[in-house]
Amino acid sequence: MTIHDQFLTALKSASRETFLLAMGHRLGVSARDVFAEDGPGGPGGPDALPCARACNEMMIVIWSQLWATKDPGVQGYPDGEFLSILMGKADMGGARPQLRSAIESSLFLMRESGHPAG
Repeated sequence: MTIHDQFLTALKSASRETFLLAMGHRLGVSARDVFAEDGPGGPGGPDALPCARACNEMMIVIWSQLWATKDPGVQGYPDGEFLSILMGKADMGGARPQLRSAIESSLFLMRESGHPAG
C-alpha cells in the first residue's frame, strides 16, 4: 500500500481526527525545527523562512480540514484532493520533506496506538 493509499485510508477512518491532529502537530514541530537546523548561512539557512511558511500554510489547511470534520456546516476539501493541496503548499517553500515526515510519523502513530487507519 502506498503512502497516498494509507493517507486516504486514514482520512476515511474513524481515526480521521487523530490523524489530522497528529499531522498538524508534526508540521508545527517541523516549522520550529527548520530554524534550529544548521544549514548554509547559519541556523536554518537562507531557505528557512519559506520552508517554515509552507509548513504554516499546510497547518492552516489541516486545521481547516479538521474544522470541517467537526462541523457538518463547514465544507472541507474532498479527501481525494487533500494531499495534492498539501503538496502544493509544501512546494511553495521546499517543504516536501517536512510534509512526508508529518504523514509518515502520523501514520506510524496510528499503527502504534492501534487505530484502525494505521
